[in-house]
Amino acid sequence: MDNKAKEVVIVSAARTPIGRHGGYYNDLPAEDLAVLAVYEAILRSGIDLATIRIDHVVAGMIYIDSMNQQIYLPRNVAMRVADKFNDTDNLRVAPGKTTLRICGTGFQVLADGFDQLMSDTENAGCVLAFATENMSQTNLIHQGRRKKESVWDFEEGRLRDYLMEGFNHNLFQTLMPKTAELYGSQTGITRRECDEFSYLSHIRAINAQSKQWNRFANPGENNYLRGIFTVDTVDKAGNALNVWRDEGTKYDISLDELANLRPMLKPNGLVTPGTASQISDGAAAAVLMERSFADENNIPCLAKIKGYQFSTVPPEIMGQGPVPAIIDLLAKLDMKKEDVDLFEVNEAFAAQYLGVEKELRLPRDRTNVNGGAIAMGHNIAATGLRITTDLVYELKRRGLKTGIASACIGGGQGGAICVEIV
Repeated sequence: MDNKAKEVVIVSAARTPIGRHGGYYNDLPAEDLAVLAVYEAILRSGIDLATIRIDHVVAGMIYIDSMNQQIYLPRNVAMRVADKFNDTDNLRVAPGKTTLRICGTGFQVLADGFDQLMSDTENAGCVLAFATENMSQTNLIHQGRRKKESVWDFEEGRLRDYLMEGFNHNLFQTLMPKTAELYGSQTGITRRECDEFSYLSHIRAINAQSKQWNRFANPGENNYLRGIFTVDTVDKAGNALNVWRDEGTKYDISLDELANLRPMLKPNGLVTPGTASQISDGAAAAVLMERSFADENNIPCLAKIKGYQFSTVPPEIMGQGPVPAIIDLLAKLDMKKEDVDLFEVNEAFAAQYLGVEKELRLPRDRTNVNGGAIAMGHNIAATGLRITTDLVYELKRRGLKTGIASACIGGGQGGAICVEIV
């Protein structure tokens, strides 16, 4: 089939509620979170795994050495989900790979699935994409290499914080908060604006979650945050816990509290614990198909992936990444900003988001309408797929058509993906 005639669609998408550090999922490994998300995505798709073959599994995770054998992540998840569906061979035989593009990993699993389905040589009809992260379980790493004379003995090394290691790009001395401080200052963002936007992120999340709860209490009443499914786990005391909302949202937030927080850096003090995204845990998954394959099998579709883009910026102002990514994607698709009904831009830091909003002149009333990572959390590898899932369901809820999700990416990159409701 000619690639120009091909289309890639999202058949289903689902995400866990996001847990804060040491919270809901403190004792639940990233692989377990992925199994939950993948199982839910397949259930939502309505496909019969006895007849529909999964051609590829694309996994995304950053802290791959956190705990357990994450090098086997895609195959382990496929096997475990297959067991939950009574050992379906069509999932157990699916080859898998793990992809990584730092904060853009959630977009990359969608991009990889898109490329496989668009490729004539792959001849694929269905791809399972998921991304997962449990930042609460990242380790303290002993960095002492093996001795030359023995594979079993190690040189003296030092202990390093595996989580914090990635927050500083050593080659450019670009600590992530520092990039936001620099970029925000260059674009004229003030501390007051950062506090006000962070407050808005929480208020929007609170509003959406209150209506989401109404949906659970009164099914059919509304469709807020339909991407989320409930997770059964236990609290720290071992009591059963039914998790239905993002844990990091502060219901008692105030502007005064945000204004009184000590800044992490000088001179402008744009980054504080309240104006930065939260260290978080969670997973998201999607079932992707080539459009004609879905039609032939009478499988309903949620949305079409129109295209994706990864672009670069100087590492020192990493947070600017969504600006060229969105501009380049619009040009690639021959679209204008006005053609986009809703935007989702990851809130790595308020200063970073506000700089992007200012440069692109994004309409705030149509961007991050249900809050963002400042209020909800940034489970790094899963974030791109999480915000794409939320975007698709919000477009459907509002009866709108086209959306773009985007994020800045460590190392000086930006990623963006455009979806269109089918």
